[in-house]
Amino acid sequence: MLQTLSIKQFAIIDELEIHFSDGLTVLSGETGSGKSIIIDAIGQLIGMRASSDYVRHGEKKAIIEGIFDIDESKDVIHILHNLDIEIDEDFLLVKREIFSTGKSICRLNNQIVTLQDLRKVMQELLDIHGQHETQTLLKQKYHLKLLDDYAEDKYLSTKEKYKNVFNQYKSKTKELEELESADQALLQRLDLMKFQYEELEEASLKEGEIEQLEVDIRRIQNSEKLSMALNNAHVTLTDEHAITDRLYELSNHLQSIDDILPDKFSKLKEDIDQFYYTLEDAKHELYDEMSNTEFDEQMLNELESRMNLLNNLKRKYGKDINELITYKDKLQNEIDKIENYEESTSQLREEISQLYDEVMSKGKLLSKERRTVARTLRDHIVSEIQNLQMKDANLEISFQLLDKPTIDGIEFVEFLISPNKGEPLKSLNKIASGGELSRIMLALKSIFVQSRGQTAILFDEVDSGVSGQAAQKMAEKMRDIAEYIQVICISHLPQVASMSDHHLLISKASNDDRTTTQVKELENDDKIDEIARMISGASVTELTRENAKEMISQNQRKSSK
Repeated sequence: MLQTLSIKQFAIIDELEIHFSDGLTVLSGETGSGKSIIIDAIGQLIGMRASSDYVRHGEKKAIIEGIFDIDESKDVIHILHNLDIEIDEDFLLVKREIFSTGKSICRLNNQIVTLQDLRKVMQELLDIHGQHETQTLLKQKYHLKLLDDYAEDKYLSTKEKYKNVFNQYKSKTKELEELESADQALLQRLDLMKFQYEELEEASLKEGEIEQLEVDIRRIQNSEKLSMALNNAHVTLTDEHAITDRLYELSNHLQSIDDILPDKFSKLKEDIDQFYYTLEDAKHELYDEMSNTEFDEQMLNELESRMNLLNNLKRKYGKDINELITYKDKLQNEIDKIENYEESTSQLREEISQLYDEVMSKGKLLSKERRTVARTLRDHIVSEIQNLQMKDANLEISFQLLDKPTIDGIEFVEFLISPNKGEPLKSLNKIASGGELSRIMLALKSIFVQSRGQTAILFDEVDSGVSGQAAQKMAEKMRDIAEYIQVICISHLPQVASMSDHHLLISKASNDDRTTTQVKELENDDKIDEIARMISGASVTELTRENAKEMISQNQRKSSK
């Protein structure tokens, strides 16, 4: 639930703070007073697109802050925990700063978050419904979404199984299309691929070969220096002053000591003996290495030639040796695919045919389960719209088989309506008026409001084009919705305003050549005067005040029942 809204330097709003309560809150005022600007500001809190146009002229940035009660919003709390957002006393502070450059910063409880994360959190808290959303009813794709949302998880498993099979079918179909479209191009590339493959195959590439070549080349190039160092090391271990002989003598002396003083130097003797045998092994290794160390010009030439070959291949293909080995294998697969084109396409077509049958089978099962839910939804919608002064209206949810399956299913789903008795069912965009669309959308909102888990809904002039008894019924429906969640509504209808728990008057004022928006909560006589103005549309008379007073009295009695 939105508790407090603070707006600074936003559009024509200098600085404004509004406190909201639960129940139904109505915002009214003259056209152009700034009512929609407040909705736009709230829209920034739920992640709507920011614009530098929102920043008040002459200011560097606009700031919108909202405090939300999330005590009963378990999904929101779960998301916040996943985002590592600290929660203090079941309240959420949402802040959006919009700069004159067009950039914006989003914060949740003073922690910066991405716009995507802001939207993820706020879509669980708040729903803004305006005339634009009403127009989405004219888009048939939205009808399927409404049906699936209404079903919740009734056929979720069936839907996921269908999608999995469809994605496999789509992937194989795409693979075949790519193979067929690329057929000629691949044939033209075949000679090049064969040449590259043979070149790399002939090179007999091995992982780590370049590193070993560098060692071997360095060894031959430094053979003289290496031979001298090996010889000197060997002499150190074998001449008349050899360290091994001295160690042997030292070991004998320590043994004599040990005979007299047991264990006194036994550990030292063990270490000396170990070192002695280590040096003896080293003496033989050095000798063997000396015999293998000589300058071999032919071998050097061969190694350098091999190194040049590998480096040339690296430069030519722009890949290292390991990547070239992988590329060679890829070439082999491509060559095999082209040379076995007919076999590959035939196998693909068979797989696609089997997957298509599976898609249609699972699609029919999904449609069957959707139709079951659609009957319930249809009855629910009809009941709601008939209660909104469309007593003779009828609505059906139509299913028509598509020419080819889609990710959403195998059938086209559309809401068809007959607003009046005796009229045939037709598409909404062919028959429904603006007022009828508003009532249908309001009916849908009242159906979904309890299941979606949101704590607040904002209606932005959704009662446009509605009057008389229909307006009264829409007001009552909004009041019904307010029994479950907080409802904030911009309205020009006195019926809606008279049903409100809280009434805020939006007005403009001019100070020092600047225009600002002001908000005042109306009570008692002020509320009566405003509703009287909404009734008359002009000057307030005693008669319109009496009408307003009577309307408030009647609607408040209905609300309390």
